[in-house]
Amino acid sequence: MIRKINGKRNDMAVSPVVGVMLMLVVTIIIASIVSSLSGTLVGSEKTAPQSQIAVGYDVQITDTDKTNNVSDSPRNNNRFTFRLSGGEPISLDNIMIELNEGDSSMKFTSDTVLNSSNAAVEEGNSLELYENKAGNSTYFAVSPGMSDIVGVGDTFMLVADDSYDSTLATDDSIEKGRFLTWTPEGSSGTFKAQYNVPLEYIIYDTISNKQIQSGTIILQ
Repeated sequence: MIRKINGKRNDMAVSPVVGVMLMLVVTIIIASIVSSLSGTLVGSEKTAPQSQIAVGYDVQITDTDKTNNVSDSPRNNNRFTFRLSGGEPISLDNIMIELNEGDSSMKFTSDTVLNSSNAAVEEGNSLELYENKAGNSTYFAVSPGMSDIVGVGDTFMLVADDSYDSTLATDDSIEKGRFLTWTPEGSSGTFKAQYNVPLEYIIYDTISNKQIQSGTIILQ
């Protein structure tokens, strides 16, 4: 039975309850929307392959004139080696290797074209240069017959263009040392990795833009 005062319904006690219930409903709806959006964002976030890579090098610097910074009779196929020791496979089309030494840095992908005009690289039984989708030789190399997919136990390589030994230089403008060098096609500069100086490497997955692995190499 509804009580009336002066012929009108007494809705004053009902309105606050309805208001509270409406606020609760709105709060629940908003919370559900936020939760749904958060779940969508988290679910769509891309991650890098979980891979373990053993990094090494196969380098020997030969030079007939050690008083300058010019390459004379360099050894072919100086390279860093990357062996997938465990985890998920990776594709050479989907990685980037960044090298950092001091203030210098250079990045290599399957779009970084080998400077074939002066590169001390020779294909043979030990390695085969990886060609990108445009048919250009890159700085990545694999064992003959390998595809772009690197599985557990497989090794891929990053070859150097050239090398030189300037340890006997007397010109103050020439930095003394033994160096590997990279000058990609179309590059405006040359990257150098010096013996006995820490070289940082970072391997990125280009799909997620996240690191797969990083570390330090010291040529000795």
